[in-house]
Amino acid sequence: MKYVYLNGDFIKEEAATVSVFDQGFLYGDGIFESFRSVGGQLYQFLHHFQRLQQSAEALCYPLGFSREELEEVLLQLRDKNRLENAYYRVTVTRGRGQIGFQRSIDNDLTCLIIAKEYQGFDEHYYRDGIALKVAETRRNAPEAISPKIKSISNLNSLLGKLEAKAAGVFEVIMLNNKEQICEGAASNIFWSRGNWVFTPAASTGLLEGVTRSTIIRLCEQELNLRVIPGEYLLQDLKFSDEVFITSTSLEVMPVVRVDDYTINQGLVGPIAHKLRVELHRDMKNSVGQR
Repeated sequence: MKYVYLNGDFIKEEAATVSVFDQGFLYGDGIFESFRSVGGQLYQFLHHFQRLQQSAEALCYPLGFSREELEEVLLQLRDKNRLENAYYRVTVTRGRGQIGFQRSIDNDLTCLIIAKEYQGFDEHYYRDGIALKVAETRRNAPEAISPKIKSISNLNSLLGKLEAKAAGVFEVIMLNNKEQICEGAASNIFWSRGNWVFTPAASTGLLEGVTRSTIIRLCEQELNLRVIPGEYLLQDLKFSDEVFITSTSLEVMPVVRVDDYTINQGLVGPIAHKLRVELHRDMKNSVGQR
């Protein structure tokens, strides 16, 4: 029997309901954040909470909880669901409202938190690597929708995922409207040459993932690699030593093919493997720290 947290209460998941007039359902007027806990310790929680606050402020949401209050709810939910290493998703919407764009936007927020055991992906993906497709769908221009808002209204990424599914590949690379590499549908992307690691800069319109920031730190502090964010084109990636993508759920996933172009003769390189080891070590070291 699993529980979710909904608007102040812990509820059995099969009994949890949201109004059909919820503005998240009607208009995609909502934000979310996903993160993990390891051995009872919320990993990188401060950074995730700050990003949730950033999204809320951009949409004029008055979050009704502090970081400490949310942390307590998350750990209670973990205990109720008897989770060892949890994967959390916090969703906040503008709540029950009205139909029409002349409606009032001053509503009580809906807050839903789901927690489940982190399952991860089969090890063969990390051993053998994955294939990517360059999506025809372009990333939303930052002038249209700010990438600083982690919105539940995410059709742009869904279209990218549908392209990946149709092509039979794991993920896509999404370019921006300037033909620059931006990110995956649900991941950030890196590639290396020698001791240099490259990744798209925030100016391309990507969502600056917390895991992305962690990987940049681990590259520089633990592996003595120089990370160079920038505005890059596809040819900058294709002749790299290795490519990998990152996210909270993916961790560090190696890439061996992009469209019809083979990376590193189809072999997984050492950097992705070492970074995943360092990420796991970083997670374990966070246990007991605040």
